[in-house]
Amino acid sequence: MGIVQKQTLRGTAWSYLGALLGFVNIVLLSPKIFTTGEIGVVQLLLSFATMLAQFSSLGFTNVINRLFPYFRDTRGRHHGFLSLSLVITLAGFLSALIFLKLYSPHFEMANMERSPLIARYSIYLPALLLITLLFNLLDNYNKVLYDAVLGTFLREFLFRVLNLVLIGLFWIGVIDFDGYVFGYVVSQGVMLIIIFISLFLRGEISFKPEPGFITRSLRREIIILCLFGILTGFSTITLTTLDKLFINRYLGEGEVGIYSIASYFAVLILLPGRSVAKISIPFLAESWKKEDLVTIDDMYSRSSINQYALGLLIFIGLLVNIDNIFRLLPDVYGNSAAVIILIGLGNLISVSAGINGVVLSTSSLYRYQTWLMFILIVLFVGTSMILIPLFGITGAALAAMISNIIYNVLGVLVVGKRFGIWPYSMAHLKMTFVALVATAAGYIMPQISLYPDIIVRSLMVTVIFIAGVYFWKLSGDMTGLFGAMTSGIKKRL
Repeated sequence: MGIVQKQTLRGTAWSYLGALLGFVNIVLLSPKIFTTGEIGVVQLLLSFATMLAQFSSLGFTNVINRLFPYFRDTRGRHHGFLSLSLVITLAGFLSALIFLKLYSPHFEMANMERSPLIARYSIYLPALLLITLLFNLLDNYNKVLYDAVLGTFLREFLFRVLNLVLIGLFWIGVIDFDGYVFGYVVSQGVMLIIIFISLFLRGEISFKPEPGFITRSLRREIIILCLFGILTGFSTITLTTLDKLFINRYLGEGEVGIYSIASYFAVLILLPGRSVAKISIPFLAESWKKEDLVTIDDMYSRSSINQYALGLLIFIGLLVNIDNIFRLLPDVYGNSAAVIILIGLGNLISVSAGINGVVLSTSSLYRYQTWLMFILIVLFVGTSMILIPLFGITGAALAAMISNIIYNVLGVLVVGKRFGIWPYSMAHLKMTFVALVATAAGYIMPQISLYPDIIVRSLMVTVIFIAGVYFWKLSGDMTGLFGAMTSGIKKRL
């Protein structure tokens, strides 16, 4: 098993363990412990910090992903790459601080009546922004050093463990909501400290600059990548942050809380793709450097079918359990089923495109991705302004789905037309048929008591789907994995 497969499996495992904890935190506990406004304010803080971080990173993530192979050396210094990264990141942070200083009075006045909590807790934004910036920098640096698992473990699993502790302390009255928000920010800082220590112990932390290494042509490429990276980075988080910001603007922080809980389920579809994208970046960058299109094509097509298989299984699991989900949640969340389905469908199309976005961003076509992102922004903003006032949070989900689908279809067309590689095959169509059969079986099953129903219905759908994929040999990687697991079980028996 190669390093990509190993790290993908480990990263996906941590993601789903984190998702299980997230289910406990977000679905079982938070709606019963916090008000919708309190849930909304935490999500808004994170959304604001994430959006600002994309601007204040000054697009340097693009440089890390595409140009690090040219800096890599065996001494751990990498020709001063980390010091260059840190200087640019801190310059961006100072720019963001100036923006926050100028914008804060208007921000607080605008939200005083509609969203009083976000106005109150916005004092944490600078600290949260700095932590987010530095963690993203070190996580991306660690990723191009062929370790994509640690960041996933910290962000997807450990942070949710810490959040569970904070929720418990709030529940039993040890801390109030002020203490919870403070602890939430500190938990983000814990992740930053751990990833820094890991890199330091491996000898990968060096702040010694090497300005003579950067030639005029390399400097020009860095500047261009940063400029396009600012635009691309902002657009990347459009569908994960702007929806909440628009809902807050039109409907208030309470509806943000409801939307955040509902959309959590649909985000589960994206988890395998995140692990694959993270670990594939350094390998694709090296392959483009060597002009190895065969390897790129292989990674592209395999990522598509594998992500589609896992995403499809999760999506049909959500569909057949939609009533059970709202049996778990308080009544106030009862009108958000369409949010799960619409965002879930958009995310399913997204994962079916595999690592299309990474192929674009690491290739000579990275500019095209920026233009596609502009289309995404225009689509999302335009549809949100029309649909949210008309349909509330369902309108936000519909806007996200439409934008997501069009963006991914255009991305696949650009890569296919320019490089002649396509992610889709007949296997996708056959897999969709298997999913329809499994979904029909899930709907036919009569409803029983809540938790047995979730377990039995989910197991039945999973067994039917996996059996169809395995016996029809629709995914070589999954068939090989199941075969290895079966052989291991037989040997032990």
